[in-house]
Amino acid sequence: MQTNLIRVRTADYLTALRLVTVPIVMWLILSDKVVAALCIYAVALATDILDGYFARRSKVIVSYGPTFDALADLSLFYGTILALAIRGEAFWLLVGGLVSIAGLVPILGLISKKKGGLIIPRLDTSLLAFSVHTTIVAHIIRWRYAEMLLPLLLIVGLYYGYKYFAFARSIKN
Repeated sequence: MQTNLIRVRTADYLTALRLVTVPIVMWLILSDKVVAALCIYAVALATDILDGYFARRSKVIVSYGPTFDALADLSLFYGTILALAIRGEAFWLLVGGLVSIAGLVPILGLISKKKGGLIIPRLDTSLLAFSVHTTIVAHIIRWRYAEMLLPLLLIVGLYYGYKYFAFARSIKN
């Protein structure tokens, strides 16, 4: 049992580390330290992969795990995009992110109401994560064609919005 608790704590520490990286990435972007921002952002993405690995291996289910992980993910996503927007880039990515969260909040509220508590369902969002992070990295490194990734991200985002909506409808009261 002790081994499982260590693994859960490892997942929690990795998630917390991702939260700690958010202001660092933001500061590096605003300071125009592109390479350092990219490296710390990559570390943050690695913690996302690793915390899931340790959480699954532990086979111990904690009620706060998915919510804590989602909080860290959203903080990294919106913090980085906000810094990019302040730097004068990624305005449409920020707008799209805010619109998507405005659409996702009612769906998550419906899911939580049907499930009887705050629930963020763990649907397979690999394609969405890849699309979002690729677009963010393209903006961090100031790739001149970064804005061309937005239509693809919009299509992927709409697909996942549909998946969450379908999941919410499938839950029986």
